[in-house]
Parts: sequence; C-alpha cells; structure tokens
Amino acid sequence: MNVPSVPRFLADKNGMIALDTALQGMQNAESSFDSAARRISQEPAPQPQDTASLSDNAVALMQSRNSFEANTKVAHVADQMTKATLNLLA
Repeated sequence: MNVPSVPRFLADKNGMIALDTALQGMQNAESSFDSAARRISQEPAPQPQDTASLSDNAVALMQSRNSFEANTKVAHVADQMTKATLNLLA
C-alpha cells in the first residue's frame, strides 16, 4: 500500500498549532474566570434591588467555564489527531 509521504515536521506543526490554540483558549478562559471571581468577591453584600452586577459576573463565570471545557475538548481531539497521524506515518 502506498501512503503519500508527509513530512513529519508538517504533522507535528499542525498538531502543535491546534494544541497551542486550545491552550491559549484555556488560558483566556482561566483569566476571564479569575476576573469575574475577583469582581464577585469585591462586591458589597447584594441589596435586594441591586442584583444585576452579581448576575452579570455569575454569567461571566459560567461562560468562562464553558469556554475552558470547550478548549479542553479541542486539545483532546488535537491529541487524538496527532496520535492517528503518527500511527499512519510510523
């Protein structure tokens, strides 16, 4: 069976790009999460009529968590793709 020759550095580079992108996304999500948590911790005790700011920060926490989880899945898929590529080239 003839398998086209793919330079190993190309496979590694593409795999690393996906992992780098996922890592950057996780770092951004972590930074956003930390910022929202810091804002929540610095909020004065919520008054019954003033919950908008706390709600906004709670939404920011959930968005950060979802972003981190999504980027974790991207990293996992990139890892699987890199392993599959290496298995094909080996």
